[in-house]
Amino acid sequence: MGSTSLWCFLISIIVVIAISFGGSILILWLIFITNKIKFNVTDATLTQFNFTNNDTQLHYNLGVFFTIRNPNKQVGIYYDTIDATAMYKGQNFDTRLLTPFYQGSSTTSLLKGRFEGQQVVVIPNNTVSELKSEKLSGVYSIDVEFRLSLRLKFGLFKFIRVRPKVGCGFQVPLNFSGASSFQNAIGCDVDY
Repeated sequence: MGSTSLWCFLISIIVVIAISFGGSILILWLIFITNKIKFNVTDATLTQFNFTNNDTQLHYNLGVFFTIRNPNKQVGIYYDTIDATAMYKGQNFDTRLLTPFYQGSSTTSLLKGRFEGQQVVVIPNNTVSELKSEKLSGVYSIDVEFRLSLRLKFGLFKFIRVRPKVGCGFQVPLNFSGASSFQNAIGCDVDY
């Protein structure tokens, strides 16, 4: 009878520890969700953006500067993976893996993505007129999507893997000198 009581006591302690740990993770998750990271595109330069071969081969050179703000006062963030994909008219034309980093609580980090090269991009028929209009104006609508893999740090503990998606849409003029294009930062959508 004594060994059964001991086992019940040990199991009770394990259950209490598991519930406490799970509750802590839930509270941390709720804190993080209510204080979402904030992405802003602060500048972009487009020094090459032209189609050849019957408008199927895109030659491009795009630089995008963006900030990431961690508004959480108690939570640090490890950005383990940052995949940035540049898109035009819903078609991916380049994906880059940006350098992983750690961001402390209540800080803002400045990052840069460079998309350069050539790629076959088939523009859907329903957007060909938009392409022609943008060629004439010299201002192109670009989207950059980020797929992130994050770990949260609370005190000495690193846990909770989060995989948010971030979407940024902006217009950038073709400017061969690479001069600054934006007057104000453009906010991005963050989706958990």
